Amino acid sequence: MSQHVLTHISHMSAEHSSWLRGIDFYNDELKIMQHRLQEVSSKYTNPEVKSQVEHYQNQFMVQESNLNHLKHEINNHFKHMEIDVEVHAQHLGNSTLAEHDKMRDKYITEEKIINELRHEFNRFLSKTM
Repeated sequence: MSQHVLTHISHMSAEHSSWLRGIDFYNDELKIMQHRLQEVSSKYTNPEVKSQVEHYQNQFMVQESNLNHLKHEINNHFKHMEIDVEVHAQHLGNSTLAEHDKMRDKYITEEKIINELRHEFNRFLSKTM
């Protein structure tokens, strides 16, 4: 007989809310970096700088898309959690817990990528501004 591990939804919903706030924060950070990049682009005509500007524009668009996709996945996961809670009397089953762990890993990975991009971009700014 398989053993079912059940976890109360309140433990997961707090983390879910934290992820969504984090995504909103990182989207705001991307907007700020895009604004700074526009400033650099308007001041420099150097082909090397323009190449770097294009690189960062592309990176910001990719990360914005990744964040929006992750937000959508998290919201779908939350809907799945709500359904699971109805089935398991305010608790989550193993498959939902595994899905939640995957969402956590995705969020942590995206957070790491954004932070690395931000640090790299700030080094670029310190050289050009």
